[in-house]
Formats: sequence, structure tokens, C-alpha cells
Amino acid sequence: MNDTTDASAIFAPIWRRKWLILIVAVVVAAGSYLYAKRERPTYQATTQVFLGAGAEEQAPSERSKGHTTNQSDQAAVINSIVVEQVRRRLKAEGKAAIARGARVKAKAPEKSEFITITSEAHTARGAALLANLTAKTYIRRRTSASRRAVEQAIAISRRQLRRIEAAAQAQAEAPSKKTGSGATRGSAGGSSAGAAASPSKVLQEASLSSKINQLESSLNAVSVEQLRPASAASAQLLSPKPRKDAIFGFVIGLVLAAIAAYAFSRFDPRLRSIAVIESQTGYPLLAALPKVRRPIVRSDAQPPRPSAHLVEPLRRLESGLRQPASQASDGSHRVTVFVSPDPGDGKSTIVADLALALRDAGEHVVIVEANFRRPIQNRLLGLEGDGRLAALLAGRLEIDEAVQRVMPALPGGVEHLAGDGEGVATAVQAGVGSLFVLGGDRSVANPPALLGQQSAVELLRSLADRFDHVLIDAPSPLEVSDVLPLLGAVDQIVVVARAGNSREVSARRLRELLQRPACAPVAGVVANCVAPKELKRYGFSSVDASIWSVGRLTPR
Repeated sequence: MNDTTDASAIFAPIWRRKWLILIVAVVVAAGSYLYAKRERPTYQATTQVFLGAGAEEQAPSERSKGHTTNQSDQAAVINSIVVEQVRRRLKAEGKAAIARGARVKAKAPEKSEFITITSEAHTARGAALLANLTAKTYIRRRTSASRRAVEQAIAISRRQLRRIEAAAQAQAEAPSKKTGSGATRGSAGGSSAGAAASPSKVLQEASLSSKINQLESSLNAVSVEQLRPASAASAQLLSPKPRKDAIFGFVIGLVLAAIAAYAFSRFDPRLRSIAVIESQTGYPLLAALPKVRRPIVRSDAQPPRPSAHLVEPLRRLESGLRQPASQASDGSHRVTVFVSPDPGDGKSTIVADLALALRDAGEHVVIVEANFRRPIQNRLLGLEGDGRLAALLAGRLEIDEAVQRVMPALPGGVEHLAGDGEGVATAVQAGVGSLFVLGGDRSVANPPALLGQQSAVELLRSLADRFDHVLIDAPSPLEVSDVLPLLGAVDQIVVVARAGNSREVSARRLRELLQRPACAPVAGVVANCVAPKELKRYGFSSVDASIWSVGRLTPR
């Protein structure tokens, strides 16, 4: 895993997948929009109830239930009792569909004489109806409770008044039980006492009568009323809001896709950059090849040739293979085997391109395709029929009969400008080098046993005497064991790793395998299919432009 923490390591994987991230964000936005369009709408309506003087009153029924007299308790009464009464009423009237999925909430701010009732329903009319009906039900409840309390107070006052009047009348009609002067004096004393007591009774009667009149006048007084009744026109659409949801979904999709891209790159086991390829394989970089659409250009009138964008990287690879550390024992011939950590790294294409470049440079090259599982060299180089390597190793053919020659360059020894179909021309010198192929075929039942014979080693020595370069295209030694017998019979080994395809664990395992004493020395690693920006970041230039101009040689 790449542990680099600089900004380029963070933003490079995100920028590399920018189009995928954008597509994910657009898909999420479209999904959010379509989902919101299919969702049932939700409307909100609001009304207020003014408590006024009635805010300090308390109905007897509420007192019996332990409610306090503040506004918060009145809001709690609405949320628990009144809302349930409204639902039962709607159900009794056959309007239960309005209350289905609807919500009603009452809220009373501190030190306020107002209670705000908010309702949510799937229609604007239903939301307004719920808000108004809840407010009216609460007002009726408060009015009824207040009226009952007033009527009860009036009845109590009237009973008190009747008792006072009855006591006064009984006192006035009491007969005199004594006669004489003593009786006269007693009567006079009693009359004086009754006369003295009558003014207080009169005051009590007057106070009770006044209280009864006040209570009777308050029977029709309105202490609680509804303000700003809700209407369908004033109801607000809460959801859905497709455009807003789409924008939110786009942003969320963009962020989540970017996070996923970064996390994937951090935990991705594949080699992504040239630096990682060098560090994980442990070998010096011989060349870095950019990703091109057509690595080998073929046509009926012209010989196969490498793409112009690969000419300079192939020349760099050729120079790397010519270093003294990679020379054979006699200093003249080189037998090179190309291996890769994983299948699909482009090793066969690089062998074919390098062979073509060496041929155009005047070298005599032979490709030995030691891949009997998936032979591809004949198809890459435009050869017909199956490969003949198995027949040669079995002794049924001679070398001259087994090798197939690739279409040579144009005769005459003059320079020729050959286009590659991408608006770029490559200068080649015809009639100098040659290229032959010993292709593999799928008829071999046991490839490791065939390549492990002494005839295979003798064949490589014989080819090294005849050709300047012997390039062996071998399958990955981690995938199959076919090439293992040849790793000690060659002069050098080249590792090909493809950016974005080769895995880190495979690269480390291949390095451990090639470090065995029986293996030939490793010349280096070739980074394949590298992005142009990564090439420039690593120090290579002229990867996007043409190397030669059409019509005349113009080195850049």
C-alpha cells in the first residue's frame, strides 16, 4: 500500500476517477429527484389560540387530573387529549383518511399568551382542516370547562344567599316568650340585638348578590379565541422538493464517491504509479511505456511496426538491456526472458514491440513464445497458422523449418516514413534487420515437462548463436510453472508490471522467486500502460506529442 501522505497522493486517485465520481453524483441526483417526485406530498398549516384571561383559569376536570395552569400544560392537553378527540371525530364523520399519516403539534412559548398549533397532512386542505378543528375543539373544551366552573360558583353563592335570607326571616318571626317588664326589657334587648345584627346580614346578602350578577355576566364572556385560522392557500409544502433533493443528492453523491475513490486507492492492492512499481518489485526502472490504443500497427501494404508513441520508450528499454551488467558471458549475445507478476500485464505486446524496434534498428531477433496456455505472438505479428516450438523441441522439425519470419521492412535500405493511423509517422530503415517467431501452441499436454528438457536449453544456445537477440515471452511464473526451468538458462530477466493491473502481493512474491540463486540476474522492471500525467510527474517528457513530423525527419 502506498503510504504517501502528500497532497498529490490524496487527490491523485480522486482526480483519476473524476468522471466516475461525477457519474455517481449525477446518478444519485437523478435517483433523488425521481424518488422525490414519486413521494406523497406533505403540507403544513399553522394557527394560533389566544388564551387571554382564560390562561389563568383552570377547569375542575383539569384540576382533578393534576394539571397546572401554565401555557405548557395547556399545550400538553392539546397534544394528548384534544388531538385524540379530533381523530375520533374525523373517524366518526367518515374522514379518517385525512388523519391517516397526519401529525398535529401544539407549542406554547414561555411567558406568552399564545399557543401555536401546527398540523401536517398529505393535502393542503387536510392540513388546514386539522389545525382549525384542533383549535376549535380546544376552545370548546376550555369554554365548557369555564362555563361549568362559573355555573357551579353561581349555585354555591345562591345557596349561601338562601341560607342567610332564611336565617334572617326566622329571626324576625320568632314569638316573644316572656311578658312583663322583664320581658319588655328582654324584648327590647333582643330587638336591639336583632337590629344590631341586621346590617351585617344585609351586607352579606348584597355581596353575594353582586357576586352572582358578576358570575352570570361572565357566562357568555369569551376568554379563549382562535387567531389567524389556517387555510389551504396558506399551507406550505414541506416535501417533496425534487429540485432541492436532487441538488442535495448530487452533493452527497459527489462527496461519498470521492471518499470511496480515495479509500479504494488506499486499500487497492494494485500498483498504480511508477514509484510504487519500483518500490514493490525492488528493481530499477528500465522504461515506462504510455498507454496507447494500438501498440502494434499492422496493414496489408506495410510491415507491422510499433506505435510512434512507444518508439522512444522502446529505445530506452533497448539501451537498458545493452548495459554491461546485462551482457551475456561472451559479451555479444543476450537471451532475455520477460515475466510479469500477473496475467494481463501486457508482457507479450511489449516483447513484440521491442522485437520490431530492434529489427528496425538493424538487429536480427527471434521471439520464443514459451507460452503454451495462451499463445498470442502469431496474432500480434500477423502470422498465420499455429506455432511450431513444440514440434521443434520434440525433434520433429529443424530450426529453419520451425521459425516463421515476420513481414520484413521495405527493401532498398532507404528511410521510409510509416504512419500509425494516429496522425504520427515513424522513421524506419528498411531491409536491414530481421524478425522470426517460434510460436507456442495449445496442443502440449505438459508444458513444464517439455520446457524442462535439455533440448530446450540447447535450443536457446543455438538461437543465441544465430540471432542478436533471443526474446522469450513466458507466462507469469506465479500463475503457472512452465517457465521455471528456463529461469536459470537465460542471460537476464525482465519484469513487466502494468499500472493498475499488477498486484502488490504478486510483485513481492515474484521478487522473492527471482532472488533464488538458480535464477538469472534481473535487468530491471518495465512499467506498462502508464498514464501520460504520471510519466510527466516522474520526469519523462514528450509522451503525448509526435516524435517525428510527417514528410521529414524532425526530432523533438
